Amino acid sequence: MPRLLTKREKVISYLTLAVVIFSIGFNFVLAPIFKRIDTLNKETGIVRFRLKKYLQLIREKSSLENKYRNFTSGLNLPEQGGAGVSAPLALEAIAKDANIRIVDIRPQNTSSRGVYSESIIDVRTEGDIEGYLKFFYNVENSLYLLKINKFQLSAKPAGTLLEGSFSISQLVLD
Repeated sequence: MPRLLTKREKVISYLTLAVVIFSIGFNFVLAPIFKRIDTLNKETGIVRFRLKKYLQLIREKSSLENKYRNFTSGLNLPEQGGAGVSAPLALEAIAKDANIRIVDIRPQNTSSRGVYSESIIDVRTEGDIEGYLKFFYNVENSLYLLKINKFQLSAKPAGTLLEGSFSISQLVLD
């Protein structure tokens, strides 16, 4: 009976088969595992960095609070009535500065989240697009810690004025 493959051909075919099996195993088994390990290492590094920053802020908490008190004491922020009054007053001042007319302003519920509480204010306004752009910028960069959660702008039937409906939240330290 004649031999189909010589000894050299058998060795080459086994080596080729081993290389193919290794490459398939590496690409479908080991590579995803290595990729997942790399992703987890990056996430761990980010979390460690954040924890170091938080730990540094916790160490400096009292000095930061003193600096904040000194900073806000010179600003004459309206504090009468607490957060329920200061945010609407701030919104009125911001709207007036942006040439936006407030039609309706309604404080909503306040939710407490441990160290701070969040109060929500619904506001309806009228104005032009330039005024709204200035209003957005001033609200988001306000010293009152205001944040626009939701907003909707719609054109009024006649003219160039826009109607705006906003849901704005304010964070207040307890």
